[in-house]
Amino acid sequence: MQLRPMDRSGLFRKRVVVAEPFAEHGLAVLRAAGIEVESLVGRSRAELVAALAEADGLIVRSETRVDRALLAAGPRLAVVARAGVGVDAIDVTAATEAGILVLNTPGANTLAATEQTFALMLSLARRTPAAVQQLREGIWDRKNLIGTELYGKTLGIVGLGRIGGNVATRAKAFGMTIVAHDPYVTAARADAFDARLVDLDTLLRESDIVTLHVPLTPQTIGMIDASKLRLLRAHAYLINCARGSVIVEDDLLRALDAGVLAGAGLDVVAEEPPPRDGVGAALHRHPKVVPTPHLGGSTHEALARIATELAEDVAHVLLGAPASGAVNAPVPSGPEAERVRPFLDVAYRLGRFYPQYARPERMPEFALVLGGALAGVPPEPLTSAFLSGLLQATTDRRVSVVNADAIARELGIAVTARVGASSSYASSLRLLAGGTSITATSIAGAPRIVELDGYEIDATPIGAMLITQHADVPGMIGRVGTILGDARVNISTMQVSRNTVGGDAIMVLSTDRPADENTLAALRAVSGIGSVRSLAV
Repeated sequence: MQLRPMDRSGLFRKRVVVAEPFAEHGLAVLRAAGIEVESLVGRSRAELVAALAEADGLIVRSETRVDRALLAAGPRLAVVARAGVGVDAIDVTAATEAGILVLNTPGANTLAATEQTFALMLSLARRTPAAVQQLREGIWDRKNLIGTELYGKTLGIVGLGRIGGNVATRAKAFGMTIVAHDPYVTAARADAFDARLVDLDTLLRESDIVTLHVPLTPQTIGMIDASKLRLLRAHAYLINCARGSVIVEDDLLRALDAGVLAGAGLDVVAEEPPPRDGVGAALHRHPKVVPTPHLGGSTHEALARIATELAEDVAHVLLGAPASGAVNAPVPSGPEAERVRPFLDVAYRLGRFYPQYARPERMPEFALVLGGALAGVPPEPLTSAFLSGLLQATTDRRVSVVNADAIARELGIAVTARVGASSSYASSLRLLAGGTSITATSIAGAPRIVELDGYEIDATPIGAMLITQHADVPGMIGRVGTILGDARVNISTMQVSRNTVGGDAIMVLSTDRPADENTLAALRAVSGIGSVRSLAV
């Protein structure tokens, strides 16, 4: 999505406060979007509270507690962004009540967390940490370092989402058999990874290695307790690169001491860093545990992806567009997420485009027609994105995808979504509103309008645009170009479409800056031009 340095009012620059270390890649993205960045890294909470008084966005990692009081200190806050996956330290309920969007980067560290899982798995299987330590102590003794191979072993994956799916793919390359437990995935998804879906007890009984990849929810807290650990084989290994609290740590410590399982690889514990006299620290010191200090997303590549993706999302929100990683707003999820995500911007641009193009006296009922591969996907993220664009262009309210649906209900604006009979494109969105029809798609990640009231076009609805309706006669394009040239309005793209020779036609122009009123008046005075519309999308 193209980013513009000013917000839609053009009155002031947006400001983002960065409370914890954030990669330079992300800071560069924010500055390129015209957003002012203020670093509060290493500063006190009191200084952070003071800085939020004039902040539009806040970026944190895992140490800053974003509670109701901190949110209240930012009357202009539109977005709080977590550089990572979990949002345990953010009061999402309070943010939602205040209309503040909460963002995270659920997919940016997928590869890093996947590889960390295998790092722990191989370290346990081949006793690598013990071997390294012995050699550093000058001991050359291989008898007590005999390991085991991954080939032919059964890997139990608890949670077959992004990371669990990536683990399954790589485990097949090791020649492992996959069983999986995830009540929220279909058999078709499991089949795609050549994994057999089973209940949790069966998985624990059958697996040689168990790896956890579930979020921290009321359903997953303490899901691996003493009763579950007793189901494991004595030679089994347990790996946790998810959240520490999904395991009852006291029970795991006792199970390791009793020889219920052979060992554990722990990248996370319930309290980080753990108190020296706490159970987490005791697990870290245990001879059967390979511990790491929450390194799942700590690769140079993952940190760069996290920073870049999060900064792009923050910039999108502050410049008025929908985000792709919102926690407290409808966003695409599941296997179709990557297919749907570019169409969030398409829907948003349709919302901004429609009222400037159609100029309705009152809001009609809206229908979004999902065509091609979009047929059957959950439409809520798309309708919310459409409404956020529509309302930003028609009200002076503070609108985002967090509150767009609520404001629309308050104003009596209705949007329905339905599946189209067919589509000329692999995926498309068609807006029907009163007598207006607009069809759009996404090409190379950018929104494109491909039909406008029956006229076939190919226009990018971003930035300043001019649309004329005129008679299809020779010289019309030249006259329009001359007027804009005399006004020093540069044309970046031009699309002309007609349905019949000598009938009516439309011209859609993208310009480097909006045309002023005198230029628009000169265009409207041209013989044969029926209407001229100036848009800022």
